[in-house]
Amino acid sequence: MIHANLGDLDDINVTTKLPAQNDVLTYDSAQSRWVPKQPVSSNSLSSASYVIDLAKWSIKNDGTNSAATTKGINDSIAWAKSQGITHCVLPKGTYALKIDSTIYSCITMQSNMHFEMLDGCIVQLEANSSPWYSIFYLKGVSDAIISGGTVIGDKKTHIYQLGVKFVRGGVNSDGSLNTNPNWIRSEIIDRYSNPGLLQLFRLWSINGITNTNYSFFQYKDTISNSTLAGSRTNGQFAPAAPTGRGWFADIANANKMIFAIDITASPLTDAQIAQITAKVDAQNYTHEWGYGINLLGANHILIENMDISNCTGDAIFTSWLEYKANPADYTQGQMGSYLTVHNCNLHHCRRQGISVAGSTDVSIINNKIHHIGLADNGVTEDGTAPMFGIDLESMWSETNIPTWRPELNQTGLELNTRIYIAQNYIYTNSRGHFVNADAVHVTLENNKFEGYNVGGISSYPNNMYINYLNNTMISCELVVKGDNFVNGAICNNGNIRIADVTGAVINDCKINNGLFYGSSVYGYWGTPIVDVATGTFTFAAAHGAGNGAKVAFEQWLGKVPSGISVDKLYYTINVKTNSFQVSESLNGPVVKMTDAGISGFNLSRFNYGRCYISDVVVERDWRGDNVLTPNFQLLLTGAVLRNITVKNYEVDLRSPANYVGRPNSIDGIAVIEGGANFESTNVTNGSFIRAKTGILGGDIALGSNDARYTRKLFVDNCIFQNVGINYNGNVTNNRSTIINSSIGKADSVNISLITNSYLENTKLNLRWLTRDKSMTIAACIFNNVTSDINTSTRLINNITL
Repeated sequence: MIHANLGDLDDINVTTKLPAQNDVLTYDSAQSRWVPKQPVSSNSLSSASYVIDLAKWSIKNDGTNSAATTKGINDSIAWAKSQGITHCVLPKGTYALKIDSTIYSCITMQSNMHFEMLDGCIVQLEANSSPWYSIFYLKGVSDAIISGGTVIGDKKTHIYQLGVKFVRGGVNSDGSLNTNPNWIRSEIIDRYSNPGLLQLFRLWSINGITNTNYSFFQYKDTISNSTLAGSRTNGQFAPAAPTGRGWFADIANANKMIFAIDITASPLTDAQIAQITAKVDAQNYTHEWGYGINLLGANHILIENMDISNCTGDAIFTSWLEYKANPADYTQGQMGSYLTVHNCNLHHCRRQGISVAGSTDVSIINNKIHHIGLADNGVTEDGTAPMFGIDLESMWSETNIPTWRPELNQTGLELNTRIYIAQNYIYTNSRGHFVNADAVHVTLENNKFEGYNVGGISSYPNNMYINYLNNTMISCELVVKGDNFVNGAICNNGNIRIADVTGAVINDCKINNGLFYGSSVYGYWGTPIVDVATGTFTFAAAHGAGNGAKVAFEQWLGKVPSGISVDKLYYTINVKTNSFQVSESLNGPVVKMTDAGISGFNLSRFNYGRCYISDVVVERDWRGDNVLTPNFQLLLTGAVLRNITVKNYEVDLRSPANYVGRPNSIDGIAVIEGGANFESTNVTNGSFIRAKTGILGGDIALGSNDARYTRKLFVDNCIFQNVGINYNGNVTNNRSTIINSSIGKADSVNISLITNSYLENTKLNLRWLTRDKSMTIAACIFNNVTSDINTSTRLINNITL
């Protein structure tokens, strides 16, 4: 009987990949050896797999020999591609990578390829000085997968500037060196060592040197007059000159450089020269373009189960293919599409977690994205703006790409369209968790955002079809803008803020120890001054509209000018900062008026005040005092609210001062152990109750005695229990129940009315009123009601039980 170990046989390789359950020996022609391999099933992802032979390709997995390792990985992928292999596997180990000196990338992916890194596989970028790099580079790649492994950028060792030494002596115009004592020249600067930083270099001013100019000389390989590639004598020092200088040839033909400075006007000693360490940096000095994975015009890509960190820019960046001088040369495929980032851990990068800068049909699912812009201690900011978890920003308006924009009725190619972000945990990011600058059709669903930052979660107001579905915010803020749709939100120590709203719908939100606040005043202008002769409407402040804006007139108060109809849509013409005329058709004639109307009518954008809020709970577990805490606080112009519950906080709903627009409407509000203030709002089906001691001066303020707030409030079918109610405005309160409460009113010209209501164990504190008919209580039922009133209060047709 012969006993032998498989590893002892020359034609069998069981070291690169250890045998596993059910493996079979398969002959690998590339290695000329038999290797263990899982049987290929009919539903395998790839038609063939290849475990990269490290020795064959001179790849080191001990963190050494970065140049050879990077080349070997690329060569192995290219070879596999040529052999029809669609699945390359990199064994465990640590692989040092070096960026290419021309395209500034490390691993260049191939189409129709799955590059898999096994558990324990680490690829780490060596320190470099390039403002831009790509550890994985996918330009024009399609149908590819990158999975597994840990990818580490060079954030902790990155070089942002060079310190250049000088000696006495100059450089002749032919590039040869001289010993002129009135000049100094730099040490030889090697472009290969710092190809990115030196692509557009800047030499900074040097203390003690008054000359504002310097010269630079560039060479091929060595320094001599025969290798001079070119020179300039008009270099200007940064920071006074912020623009960088370039090179006379590609890196193969211009890769050495010397600076020379005339110091005749400010002589230096040899000791002073020896102390010079001049700063050289890049015009792109922020170095924010270092990416873990860079996808340009890539299609059908899956990035899965990866850990990417410490990049000087973004963990993952995706954008369109490349610049085209002729806009007609762009195609939809060049924008990139069907990109999926799944189950990845993206963290501690300087700029962003993920930037989607043009691609369509992008899915970001079940990832952790955290500590963007932060050091390892989670506190110190070490990044560069924006420092968000996810940023959707194609900057289409700054390109020549003909772009489809629905809000502008503009046809073209889709950029940043149909983005789905779901089930991610996005937390502890320096400046923000999510921002959408210009994407359309975006859905964020079942994500958890955690940690305070100034940016929170938001989308610019002009972006259409933005949906927030069942997300959780912990100690951070969701900002609702434009026509955002929010259905389901949980905030714990977090907020929901509305701003620049133009049709937003907010539904089914619960906030614990946080705020629901903000304003919805976009497009509301109010009453203008009317110039009947010219047909011009002038406002006290800039209106922000352009020619052709759609506007409408209302007469909740006052009366519109004769010649104007509240039933018509008008268009602005002859627009100036504070004024315009109107026409019944786009670019049509000016509407003629015969009078100025009666002041108090409203002229605003036709769609102002579109804000719809329902089924919102704002609460805290307990309140220990009555310090006013209006955590449900909104400035609204014609908004509609329904089913609002506020516990242990105050409610403050109001409109702008001197408001003449559509009143706000709230149907169904419960305020428990808190106060409320309403202006320009119709309130129906409300419940205002408390068991604890009320607020000094009253709990519920209906209207105001401020002359800027004179709109009538209609309050219907509400219950007030154990609260103090102040009827300070022009209030009509009908069909309500008032129990164990007090009724007060400010002594003002405003007139209030309570009708068809039930009052029990309630006190009327109205003795100080001095104006006739200031308060009327009619057709009500009194049960143990105490009246402290005078003739300014009228009691009409009430029944006392």
